[in-house]
Amino acid sequence: MNNPNLLYIIDLREKIQELVDKMSESNITPNGRKVVDDYFAELNKILTPEEKREGGKIMRELLAKNREFRRVKRTDINIKEKLIEIQDIISLSYIAKYYFGKDKSWIYQRINGTCVNGKPAAFTNEELDILSNALKDIGTKISDTSLLIH
Repeated sequence: MNNPNLLYIIDLREKIQELVDKMSESNITPNGRKVVDDYFAELNKILTPEEKREGGKIMRELLAKNREFRRVKRTDINIKEKLIEIQDIISLSYIAKYYFGKDKSWIYQRINGTCVNGKPAAFTNEELDILSNALKDIGTKISDTSLLIH
């Protein structure tokens, strides 16, 4: 009843999924690119040419799903509500310009859900990650500056 080929494909899919996950995280961590390169090199050593071809197909499929997920507009999250406590403390114009390369109207449209081309503007999953990382980065800068003063 057990199909060894099916188990092999599941194992290969899990290894490729781990690689894709590491690739997604590589933009977040400082040495993320090295981690991805090392894992890819390790995987490349143990796979046969046939496994590499199958792995390539799996990787393309997983990356396409990942890209699609990142592009989904998140109208289910009320960002304005989430930022209420810090909106007067931080500069959203600064975040728009330096983290997104956009002007302040772009970020305010998404925060307020303003209709643009007949649809409410919203952040994508990828943009939410950037916003989250921007807030962490600003928090770190504030903490570091605080330590310099004290």
